[in-house]
Amino acid sequence: MYGRAEPRQQPGYACEECRKKKLRCDRQRPQCGACANAQIPCEVNDRRVPRGPKKGSIGALRSRIVALERRLSTSQAEDGMTTDGHDLGLTVESPAKENVTTQFSLPDWDGQQQDHLPNNSISLAWGPPETAPHSPLLFPDPPILPTLATSYPSPKQSPTSVGDVFITDLTKADLIQIYFDRVHPIVPILNKPKTFKWITDGKSMSEAQQCLQYAILTAATAFSSQFGGFQETMYTKTRFMLDQLDLNGNDSLICHIEHVQAWILITFYEFTRTNYRRGWLSAGRVFRLVQFLRLYDLDSPKPLVPDCEDDPILLEEKRRTFWVAYCLDRFIGVSEGAPMTLSEEVVYTRLPCPDPEFQRGLVPQESFLAETMSSGEMRPYSPLAECVILVTICSRALSHKQICTIETLYSNIALDFSSRHDWLDGMLTRRLNNLQVTYPSLTVAENPMIIFSYMIAHAAVIYLCRIIETLSRLDQNQSLVWEFQERGLWAAQEIARLAKEHEHLGYFKAHTFMPLTIYLSATRLAKHLEVRKGEMEADQIENVEKSLHASIEALQKLQLVNNLASYYLQLLQQYT
Repeated sequence: MYGRAEPRQQPGYACEECRKKKLRCDRQRPQCGACANAQIPCEVNDRRVPRGPKKGSIGALRSRIVALERRLSTSQAEDGMTTDGHDLGLTVESPAKENVTTQFSLPDWDGQQQDHLPNNSISLAWGPPETAPHSPLLFPDPPILPTLATSYPSPKQSPTSVGDVFITDLTKADLIQIYFDRVHPIVPILNKPKTFKWITDGKSMSEAQQCLQYAILTAATAFSSQFGGFQETMYTKTRFMLDQLDLNGNDSLICHIEHVQAWILITFYEFTRTNYRRGWLSAGRVFRLVQFLRLYDLDSPKPLVPDCEDDPILLEEKRRTFWVAYCLDRFIGVSEGAPMTLSEEVVYTRLPCPDPEFQRGLVPQESFLAETMSSGEMRPYSPLAECVILVTICSRALSHKQICTIETLYSNIALDFSSRHDWLDGMLTRRLNNLQVTYPSLTVAENPMIIFSYMIAHAAVIYLCRIIETLSRLDQNQSLVWEFQERGLWAAQEIARLAKEHEHLGYFKAHTFMPLTIYLSATRLAKHLEVRKGEMEADQIENVEKSLHASIEALQKLQLVNNLASYYLQLLQQYT
C-alpha cells in the first residue's frame, strides 16, 4: 500500500502528440494508445535537451546582472553630473571616457576593483541606537560616491577605480541634521542658516564649500550608528577632495575659511574613527592653515580699506574656527606633553559669542582672552569660550611643569615657582566658581561642551597636583603635597562622576576628547591608591576603587563610538 510494485510511468519518452495535448502517454511502441485511438502517426523525439538550466548558468547570470547594474549606475552618474548642477560640484570620470573636464580632476590610476565595503556600523551594548531626527529640508540630487576600502587610497588606488554607492536626499538631510544636533555642539564653527543657504544652492558652490559639505556629511557618520555602511566611503572621498584642493593650489595667498573648517571636521573624524597618529598629522595641517589665514589676528586694529571685513557672521565663523583649532592644539599638547603650535601670546582675536545669538545673526562683541585671564570678573561666557579659557589654564599648568623641570635641572631651584603656581591655582578656582554660577548642575547635562569644560577644569587640578608631587623631593612642605593630592583625588572622582552621568545624554554626543580627561582621572585614582592606600580608611579605599572602576567602564563604553577611548585604554593598561 505504501509502495509501488511498478514504476509510476513507463520508461522511454512521451510522444510529441501527447506532449502537445498534455496527455499521459502510455509510451507503447510503435504507436501509443492515444495516437492509435485518434488514428494519427505517433512520433517520438529521443534527442530532447534535458530540463533545467545548465551547470554554472545561474552564476553567469548573476555576474551579468552585477555588471549591468554597474554600467547603469556609471551611466546615471555621468548623465546626472554633466547635465545637472545639483551634484555638489563633484564629477566622476569614467576611465574609458576621454576629454571630460572635471572640477576635481581625478587622475587615471590603475587599481583593483573592490565590490564590497565592510559594514562598520556600531551598536551600543547599553541601549538602543538613537535615530536621526527627520529634517524637513530636502537637498539636491544625491551625489554618487565611490565605495572604497577602509584605508586611505594610495596613488595606485583612485576613487574612480571602484564601484559607486548612492546617497538619497533623505539620507543626506538626516546626516546634516545629525551634524547640527551632535557635532555642532562640540565643534560650533558654522552658522546654520548660512550653511543651509549655500548647500541648497549647489550651482554656485565653490570648491572649498564642496569639500566642507562632504566633511559635514563625513563627520555626521562618526556620531551615528545607522550610517556605518558608507562611513569610510565618505571619509576617503573627502580626504581625496581636500588633498586635490591643496595640490591644485598655487602660490597665491588666497585661502577660504571653508577649507580650514573642512580640515577641522576631518581631523575630529580621524581622532574618533581612524587612529591617533592620523588625526595628529591632520591637526598639524589645520594649524598651518590657521596661521596662513592669520585667524589669530582677526580683531587687531586695521586701516579702513574698501575690502575690509564687513560681514559679522563670516567674521564670527572665522573666530570660532580659530578657537576650535586653538583648543585642538591644547588637547594634543596636554595629551602628549608637547609644546603648543598656536602661541597664546600673539592672539588678537576676540572670544566667541553665545551660539544662540550667532545663529540668529546677532554677534555681540566679546572680550579678548588676555583680558579674561587677567581679570577676575565673574560673568557668563559661551560654552566654547569657557572651554577656551579652561583649556588655556590647563596648558599653562603644563607649561608651568615644563618650566619647573628645566629650571630645576639648571639651577636646582625652581625660580618663581610659587608665584606661578599660586596664580594658576587662584585663576582655576575663580573659573570653577564662575562655571558653577553660570551653568549650575541642573543645566550641565543639557550641553556636552559644558560637561567637557568641567572635566577640563578638573584635569587642570590634576596637573597642578602632578607638579607638586614632582617637586616634592625638593620641597620640604609635605602638607602642601598632601593638600593637592586630596584636591587631585576630588577632581578625579568628579571626572568619573561626570563621565557616568554622560551616559544619560548619550556617548554619541560626547566631546571627542572626553576620553583624555577620563584617562587623567583614572591615572590619578590609581596613583592615589598606590601612594596613600596605607593611610586611608576602608570606606575611602572602596570609594576610590569605585571611581576608578567607573572611569575604566566609561572608557570601555566610549571605545565603541570613539577610537580615542581605545587609545587611552591601552595607555592605561601600560600605566597599571
